[in-house]
Amino acid sequence: MQKTRLLAALTLTASIAGLFSASVAAQQYAAVDTTNQPLSNEVCATCHGGAGQGNPVVGGPSLAGLEPWYLRKQLENFRAGIRGSEKDYIPGNEMQASVARLSDAEIDDLVETIAGWKVIENDHTIEGDLGNGQALYANCAACHGADGEGNEALGAPGLVGRNDWYMFRQIKLFKSGYRGVHPDDTAGRLMRPSTQSLKSDQDVNDVLVYINSLDR
Repeated sequence: MQKTRLLAALTLTASIAGLFSASVAAQQYAAVDTTNQPLSNEVCATCHGGAGQGNPVVGGPSLAGLEPWYLRKQLENFRAGIRGSEKDYIPGNEMQASVARLSDAEIDDLVETIAGWKVIENDHTIEGDLGNGQALYANCAACHGADGEGNEALGAPGLVGRNDWYMFRQIKLFKSGYRGVHPDDTAGRLMRPSTQSLKSDQDVNDVLVYINSLDR
């Protein structure tokens, strides 16, 4: 059953993203027996890497170092359709499909496994104005903390050490209404109006450059 679910997820990813053919994906993984391997190999590795290092080509952010409470909440949100059901948002649709049939116990297993992965230093890919970013970050600090450490009580994850290209995309999704609109997404609904203070892509770049500067 695990092998069937893995190959189905791979085929979906390949056909939608157009990054490689389904036949290549099938050949690459056909010989891999996932029966006795961790669930993370089946559900996460294709897009997020076997060690949670992420894959910007397919839009999969790094997972290593994510707070367990945040990871669990996002997996539950994807499974419930609170996140990832937005029409035409392919990475979210793929993610929802990947976790739709996970049980609570399987989510717990994934969270525990990922919590044990070694944190991998992410490259900084965005340039901007550090001073303007610091000024703009004051709005973010209310939930995410002055040092980007996050706040579980508010559902705000830590920002330090995360992929800047992924944060850029998520801010844009919040701004455009692809995230933070579901009535049951409490934290997301708090996040969405906060992103409106970033008036341009340059503002987004600037605040991310400042967040990157906290990664030291």
